[in-house]
Formats: sequence, structure tokens, C-alpha cells
Amino acid sequence: MPNNEMYNSLVGFTQDTGGIISKPKTISEVMNNLAIRVTKEVLNQIDSEKLTDTGNLRQSVQMPVKFFGTKFVATLFMADYYDFLNQGVTGAIDKSISSDYSFKKGGKKPPINVSSIDGRSLRQWAERKGINPFAVRESIFQKGIRKRPFWDKAYKTITQGDIFEQLKIDLASAGRTATTEEIKKIFKKK
Repeated sequence: MPNNEMYNSLVGFTQDTGGIISKPKTISEVMNNLAIRVTKEVLNQIDSEKLTDTGNLRQSVQMPVKFFGTKFVATLFMADYYDFLNQGVTGAIDKSISSDYSFKKGGKKPPINVSSIDGRSLRQWAERKGINPFAVRESIFQKGIRKRPFWDKAYKTITQGDIFEQLKIDLASAGRTATTEEIKKIFKKK
């Protein structure tokens, strides 16, 4: 794959362009608007689910737009643990949480002293809250972690709501036409 860093920096894909462009004239401006709207929606959903204890998940959200050869690429990045929060984790005993992730009876419990992705441990979190870290670990293991579907809500708004509609308007403003199916291909959920 060619290295387009020089080109990307010249056309502004590695820099903040200052916000939404009201009447985009180019596909790069359309992609800039899309990235800003998607990022804002994900952040709004993180805030609405009150997932801002340390702010690390919020700070990890970014969507850079790059140009590679003849294609624009915009990838949404979030901390690796986002899906545990989004789907929840089924406990070893309490099975009321339906999730792809689960603790198994007789299996490993969440570590107390091992640092997580954001450099904090369960012990540090519990002590900051004034709670016994062993009790927290046992509770997480037995009961699981409740679902906080911030990404599912954001994805629905992005693919079916205002952001999707605004993308169609922006494309028309830039003189581009695309069918609804072509636009939906942009938003493949992995």
C-alpha cells in the first residue's frame, strides 16, 4: 500500500479542519463531516450511559480520514474494551445478562492487580471508590457486568438516523449521487 502521508497532510486528512462544512464541495469535505458527526454521536452516547468514570473510553474515540490511492478510508477507533461495556458480560451465577462475553463457574476471576488497557487496575478503581477490591472482583465474577449499549445506540443513529440523512445531503451538495445501499456499505458493523 502506498504511503500517502504527504498527500494526506496537504489535503488536511491528518488535521482538524475546524468543524462541519455547511455545504461541502468535495468528497473529502463530505468525509470530514461524516467523521465529525460519527465521533460526536459516539461521545454523546458514552456520556448518556455515564461511562465517564476515568474518561479513558471517551478519550480513545477517534475517526481519522485518510486517502489511499483512489479511496477514502475512515475508521472509527475506540478502546479495546468498548464491547464489554456495550454488550455487558454474563456472570458465572447470574445469567440474566445475555452477552457474547461471560465468566464461567470455576473459571478465572477478573484480576485485581493487573493493569487494564488504560493503565489502571481493579484495585485502584475500588480503592478510589472506597470499596473492597476483592468484593468487587467477586461481584463482577458472580453477577457480570450490565449492558451499557452506547455503541448499539450510536450505530443505529449513524446508519438509520440523522447522520445517515445528513450524509445523503452532503453527498448531493458535493455533486455526488449514491444509492441508499451504497451509502449503507460505508457503515459495515464489525
